[in-house]
Amino acid sequence: MEEKKEKVRKTEKSSASTTKEMIKNFEEILEKKDERIKELEDQLARLKAEFHNYRMALQREQEMLVKREKENVIFKLIGLLEDFERALNHGGNTSENFVRGIRMIYKRLSTILTEEGVEEILPATGTAFDPFRDEAVETVESDTAEEMSILEVREKGYRYADKILKAPKVVVAIKPKRVEEEKDKDKPSGQ
Repeated sequence: MEEKKEKVRKTEKSSASTTKEMIKNFEEILEKKDERIKELEDQLARLKAEFHNYRMALQREQEMLVKREKENVIFKLIGLLEDFERALNHGGNTSENFVRGIRMIYKRLSTILTEEGVEEILPATGTAFDPFRDEAVETVESDTAEEMSILEVREKGYRYADKILKAPKVVVAIKPKRVEEEKDKDKPSGQ
């Protein structure tokens, strides 16, 4: 009988140790699964963020393309507007109705461009020449005007969305050469 009790105790001990090992194994498996779930959740969160960033970049690129195309169309319309200006300025002996019609078309086109956000750039005479905004088509020596100031605006410019589509064409004052030469003569040599 003792043997039977001993066998039962051994079986119970081995059964208890096997159960403990099984529980420990299941806990390890659950822990690994939890870690894997956390990894997958992190990966999913990163993928969501990457996709969101991709969508935003794509949207910005689309907006940039639309803006660029709009700039191209506006640039072409500006050329047409300037052609109307030239026609109006040189249409001296044409019929009054024709000139009135051209003037109406010019005003309409000018209004459309203004509504689309196009601004005229018309620098004032006497202001400083800005090489980032203006295009110097000629330089003229002048004793009376300040150096690098605008003497005349030949063509106005146009800006759209903080970008200069067409720079105003200006005539810029420079110091006369003879004045510069006299100053150079007045300086002592060696300086």
